[in-house]
Amino acid sequence: MFDYYAFQKFAVDACGHGMTVVGKPGVWSWDGLDPGTAALLEVAEVGPGDAVLDLGCGTGGIGVAAGLQAAQGRVTLVDCNVAAVACAEQTLAANDLADAHVRLADGVNGFSPDSFDLVLSHLPRGRAVQEELIRGAAWVLRPGGRFYFVAHKRSGVKGAIACALSLFGHCGVVRQRKGYHVALATKPDGLELPPPAESYVAHGVALDGVETTLVGKPGVFAWDRLDDGTAALIGAMEIGVADAVLDLGCGTGLAGLAAARRASDGHVVLVDADVRAVESARRTLAANGITGGEVLLSDCASTVSGRRFDVVIANPPFHQGVGVDYEVACQFVRDAARVLQPGGRLFLVANRFLRYGDLIAEVFGSVEAAYADNRYHVLTAVARKSALG
Repeated sequence: MFDYYAFQKFAVDACGHGMTVVGKPGVWSWDGLDPGTAALLEVAEVGPGDAVLDLGCGTGGIGVAAGLQAAQGRVTLVDCNVAAVACAEQTLAANDLADAHVRLADGVNGFSPDSFDLVLSHLPRGRAVQEELIRGAAWVLRPGGRFYFVAHKRSGVKGAIACALSLFGHCGVVRQRKGYHVALATKPDGLELPPPAESYVAHGVALDGVETTLVGKPGVFAWDRLDDGTAALIGAMEIGVADAVLDLGCGTGLAGLAAARRASDGHVVLVDADVRAVESARRTLAANGITGGEVLLSDCASTVSGRRFDVVIANPPFHQGVGVDYEVACQFVRDAARVLQPGGRLFLVANRFLRYGDLIAEVFGSVEAAYADNRYHVLTAVARKSALG
């Protein structure tokens, strides 16, 4: 039986070293070394005494490869996703890298300036996020420090290279493979940079006809707007005044906020695996005077697995890197069945081309469409007693 929460190992040869990478579903490139990552590792020069930062570490393969080369140095891995951090910790342990460590953080927040000789990063998609990571790399690098990064051409690598060029003064492509470009920039002497700025921004939106403050930042889905899918979910979900509600994969927290307003005598818990989303949701609730909701870091519903809810609402993700990944969304369905009270209700919104209905029917016994248009459908189901566990 498929176990989303189970860690799995695979072997990799990188930089003349054999190593073990530990991954799990829900983390990008969890079951094999991505071609872009492999290309970066082929060209990145790591000195034995280097202080290295793996920025956006994922499963930790880049950081471990660097750690095996920087035997007298120090290696730090950082990621904003709690599931990725768990994998990276397992990867370090599997390779006996006791001196390396992993940090759950939003980019370089909490790091000191001029503290690393080398920064390595497989950049995610999204121009604003890439630019924030590039500026962060420049901030933490010592003068003369090197920044190797890789991204796919469909993820905006040309824009990332242009950003690094304008900031560092020089940036060149050193390897290309299967649509990926690996680039190198070196921090010049005398480059003075301001500390990384907090990038959470407040926006006004209408939610259930009420003027509402949305707080978000680039990297969080629909960080600056009420997206149409969430609007469809909010319009279709049925929330009682005393309901206990779980917003699974809360993002900026707008659906959870709408649920909290309706469940004025109940309780709402919002969960997400990304520290940026959790902080956005906390700020969104606070900006709108919601004091009773909980916002928690969680890989799917793992943090609340022992609790029970009357309603679960979800707008699940399906993108990973430049591809499509349904594993998180499918686990949302399974976890919803586990945490719902008998008779509890699931409301899940998805693009019409995403066929989650068969899985929901398999897990819950039946499924209905609470709403549908030419782009989205909101699927609903009622929990059976046998679904608990």
